[in-house]
Amino acid sequence: MLRIRVVSAIVLVPLVIGSVVLGGLAFFALVFLALLLAGYEFYQMAQRAGYRPIPAVGHALIALTLLDAYAQTGLSREILTAALVITLIVAIFQRGDGWLVGWALTFAGALYVGWFGAYFLRVRGLPDGMMWTALALLTACAADTGAYLVGRRIGRRGFFTAISPKKTWEGAVGGEVAAILTALLLGSLWGLPALHSLAFGFCLGIAAALGDLAESLIKRQFGAKDSSNIVPGHGGALDRLDSLLFAAVFAYYYVVVVWRV
Repeated sequence: MLRIRVVSAIVLVPLVIGSVVLGGLAFFALVFLALLLAGYEFYQMAQRAGYRPIPAVGHALIALTLLDAYAQTGLSREILTAALVITLIVAIFQRGDGWLVGWALTFAGALYVGWFGAYFLRVRGLPDGMMWTALALLTACAADTGAYLVGRRIGRRGFFTAISPKKTWEGAVGGEVAAILTALLLGSLWGLPALHSLAFGFCLGIAAALGDLAESLIKRQFGAKDSSNIVPGHGGALDRLDSLLFAAVFAYYYVVVVWRV
């Protein structure tokens, strides 16, 4: 399993970093495709669990939210309002019980994947956006890898086992240490003050762990082990993006509120 994970990472990491460096349409295209796939996985899990979301509406909302963030049209409020109205109208014509849950899951999936995912584009669009995006992505990936390796090697004490049985405190600490060290290293290379790098790494490590737990909670609710098996050794697109979704949100507000660009 570890070997397969490494091979997948070797293929994916250069693609992601290359798109971050290029920015613009290249980065948008990667984020757009990855999040539409993640949305598809979310709705597939919901349907396999017996729920009745409206995937077409959910996918449209994800796409429009990402386009709005990329083009900076400022239409987020109108898009969300239209989504609420359209999904409720569609629900009116659905037959049988469970329409309210299906409506709620349509909207929840689009917000979870699309609204959070749009922060990737917002971070990249900030001044020094390439640096902050790379710092957020690499720090979050380091946190994931550190938690996996340490937990696999010495993990003994359970960590939120009711949500994810394989999580351990040792793994959580390992992920946090990896996040801090990665942020400090990259921050020193890019000229960030050590205190900012330390704070960024510490907080982003927590955000990444919470993002991972949030998706684990969703999968547990749906009775799914992985969102899909499209990424060998890693599961699905949503399994790879879970911690990054929270990391992107944190990174954006750290730069805007704390760094004050």
